[in-house]
Amino acid sequence: MYNRKDKSPRLVTPGFEHLNNFVLFDDGRDVFIKRIDNDESLTTNLVQFSKSPLSPDCTHYTMTIQELTDGEFVMFGLTNKCVPGNPMWIIDRSVRYHSNDGGVFNGGLGIKTYHPYTIGDRITCKLDYTGPDRSLVNFLKNDRLVYRQWVNLPPGQLYPTIGVSRTEAKLKVEWPTPGQQEINIRKDMPSNWFGWTGLHRDDQTKTVTLAEPDTEMERSAYNIQSPAVFSKDFSYFEVEIVKKAEEHGCQAIGLVAGNCEPFVMPGWTSKSIGYHNDDGGLYCDGKDKTEDNTDEKKGGQGDVIGCGVIFPPIEEFHFREPILVLVYFTLNGKVVYKKRMRQPRGGFFPCVGFLAKDDSCKLKVDAQPPSEGADELMASLNSADVTADFRCSEVIQFKELAPDSAVYALTTESDEPQLVQYLRYPLSNVGDGFYVEVLDMRPNTELQLGVSVAEHQMEGSFLGSNSTSCGYLFKLGSLAMKEGMRPVAKWAGLKETVTCYLDFQDERLAILCFENGSGDMIGRATVSRKDVKSPLYASVVMSSGPCTVRMNWSRSIYNTHNVDRSWGYADQWLRPPGIKANQNKMTLQTSESYSFAACCQCRQPMLTGSSYFSIRLMDGENLPGIGLSKSTTDVSTVLGSDKGEVCFLPSSGELLLENNKWVLQDPPMFRKGDILQCGMIFAEQDRVEQKGVVFFSLNDQPFFHCRFHMMHGGAYPSIAFSSSGCNAELLETNRSQPIPESVASEWLNQDSMVGAAPYRAPQDHMTSNGYTLEKAAYDTEGDLTLVESTNQQSIIYVSHTVRECDRVNPFITALRKHFLTCTFETSALCVEMRDKKDSIARCEFVILFMSDTYSESHEMAMEYSLFEGKKVLVVAHSEMHWPPGHYFKDKRKQMERCPMVKVNTTDNTPSLQALIKLVDAQLQESNKNKAANSKSGKGKSTGQSPSSKSPSSENNSSSTCQIL
Repeated sequence: MYNRKDKSPRLVTPGFEHLNNFVLFDDGRDVFIKRIDNDESLTTNLVQFSKSPLSPDCTHYTMTIQELTDGEFVMFGLTNKCVPGNPMWIIDRSVRYHSNDGGVFNGGLGIKTYHPYTIGDRITCKLDYTGPDRSLVNFLKNDRLVYRQWVNLPPGQLYPTIGVSRTEAKLKVEWPTPGQQEINIRKDMPSNWFGWTGLHRDDQTKTVTLAEPDTEMERSAYNIQSPAVFSKDFSYFEVEIVKKAEEHGCQAIGLVAGNCEPFVMPGWTSKSIGYHNDDGGLYCDGKDKTEDNTDEKKGGQGDVIGCGVIFPPIEEFHFREPILVLVYFTLNGKVVYKKRMRQPRGGFFPCVGFLAKDDSCKLKVDAQPPSEGADELMASLNSADVTADFRCSEVIQFKELAPDSAVYALTTESDEPQLVQYLRYPLSNVGDGFYVEVLDMRPNTELQLGVSVAEHQMEGSFLGSNSTSCGYLFKLGSLAMKEGMRPVAKWAGLKETVTCYLDFQDERLAILCFENGSGDMIGRATVSRKDVKSPLYASVVMSSGPCTVRMNWSRSIYNTHNVDRSWGYADQWLRPPGIKANQNKMTLQTSESYSFAACCQCRQPMLTGSSYFSIRLMDGENLPGIGLSKSTTDVSTVLGSDKGEVCFLPSSGELLLENNKWVLQDPPMFRKGDILQCGMIFAEQDRVEQKGVVFFSLNDQPFFHCRFHMMHGGAYPSIAFSSSGCNAELLETNRSQPIPESVASEWLNQDSMVGAAPYRAPQDHMTSNGYTLEKAAYDTEGDLTLVESTNQQSIIYVSHTVRECDRVNPFITALRKHFLTCTFETSALCVEMRDKKDSIARCEFVILFMSDTYSESHEMAMEYSLFEGKKVLVVAHSEMHWPPGHYFKDKRKQMERCPMVKVNTTDNTPSLQALIKLVDAQLQESNKNKAANSKSGKGKSTGQSPSSKSPSSENNSSSTCQIL
């Protein structure tokens, strides 16, 4: 980071970042700049509107130069948000338009627009399109478009910024405001089409003429480009040839990407297509003209050539994404060419090319598409290769196409996630699904299979990064949802397929099931359907290619492929690797997870008329438990340790209900061969959230019942195994519960635990983790009530680089299982900066997995800047130099003061124990602070960090990470 020379106290203007030589009046509209010293950096001499970035509600801002010294210049544009007190243009995360040479600088490279500006000129920066990782920006001079450029800034990071060289200056600025009037750049006025200055544009006659070719540099061609992108409402335009230079004259009409240079013909570069009237040829993606009889397709003076696009029938907001479209060209109203191609990100922009001096044409932007042959054009698009049914990133290549499958590949080695989404048949009915077969994958490739909605980002976002998507990560063997990452069975290899199908959907949520090629359950995940209009689409995300997959779909297999609507055999239930099943017999052979216990879960939930299931106890010593669980229960943990879960353990007579333990006062005796049963009495219709009754029976005789809060989506029959060697036999599950309706109705009206007492653990056990239960909390006198855990719900943010998931995930999984009442949110799940900011603001403290990769990442340095005021626990790689350097060199002294533990991935056990001890100590400190605040009248703690700092963080700077 640049250290500025001026050490005087900084002037502070609310809503702005700037150096002392900037003075702002009238809410920043009047900007006065004093001259800076020669040893100051030009990159810091700026003012940034830090109050709000450009967005769909604040699309533009303008500047008028009132005073400027000769020979000096102004820089006008956008950059990432500046560090408070130390503003600076970030070279690879900014775009700026210079006044002296009309250059647009982006990523350290300058491109001439040939449109300089000076005193009196009104300059505007307007947001044209925003993608997941970059944005398309328009620059206007005196309300005329002069250039269009991509900038590597996603939504939420486009902060208006103005800089000057070293001079004194006076500016008038209109900063962006919500709801500001939109700028309408009229596409029917040739003066708004940008290109070479020697192209004369006449707005009255709508003509454009190459009158003054560049005399300083030889140019191959010239073009002008429309200010408006092709869309549903603007999909066709024409050009009338007014004059064609006698020897080398040529006009070309076509479509280009948003960043096409102004000195080429359309079709000469990638992501462009053009019809040239000199030879009648069609040029596409920089390749030679198509082979065709072109004599009759040549155009001359008086002829009219046109260009149009047929879009597939998809949602409006997809028109600017890389979808397959049909491009067609006309000559005097008749179609001469048509070609299917994928449009570039940001959409196709109309373009007209000129080859020689005096080439002249008339724009007809409001021309109507030809009526003759319209049906044939639409049919041509609909009969296109099945890539028309896909929405995907530009770097995805299709290799094989068939009516029921497609083979596509990711060839780039970038670790940026790339999405493929199948649009034709969304997952709308129970049983709808698809499956993927991996044909080729390199060791560090990550592949994810799942569902997403139409708005999901095509680049830079894994499934599960928001509440409307979920996905299974092949290499990590994890299910990703907004609630977190959950380890499940890993993918076996190239010969095994993975299936995803819809198990349940209503207006609140959808439940997705994942299976391997043998029909065994891998896991379940949920996505939100609340206020979501888009259907769920089959989706695959790939990163770090090369990777080639085959996606298989067919409406004829949606309800037959590996989808058994019955409860199925035990070997088809969802279970961790440690539980082995053969037909209906299950055994916990070994513990292959951090927790000693494990459970298995039925394929389908309990339903009215099928709400009772039974197991036979196969051993008199190691008795399995029985109960119910929610759709997303982690089968590698103790059943009953989360909301929507209940479990009865016959070996101890204990009942685990939503992470609270009860002890039956008079439990029956259980022997080998006994039949243990569990049933559910519904208060409302199936699979909706409700307070029903769960009951347990021994050999068809009920011995206990209690109120049970069933989560939305249903309650799934589950069997719990507490120790190695524990085994059970699943019996027939197709009969209704044996409770008379009168008794069931009576039980539903009860609201207390009958025949059970709250569990009381030994005092030393209660205090071993630092969370003490007061006597009043477990006193059994009076009415029986549920015991609430005094360990309050806490949110903990885990910061790590995405590429180190393999190293970090085992630690995160262990922390989740050890601290059951804590929610762990991670960098991998909070992809966008606004999500990171929100999660960090709400968290109790931050666990930072530091490594050399982290310390060299600019993105992680940005995330680190959000930790201000938060307690930070550092988990450093045991082999790295500490503290780290590079982006963090200015903060090394702060990092030295952070509580830290070093971990070694080759020996996780001691490393994990040290980490758990560190986290546990911090939770104890947090709880003490909450208790102190509560006793002092500061209110109850909610487990979420307020915006103000706690007394401990204010008075103990040695253990708090302060970001300066």
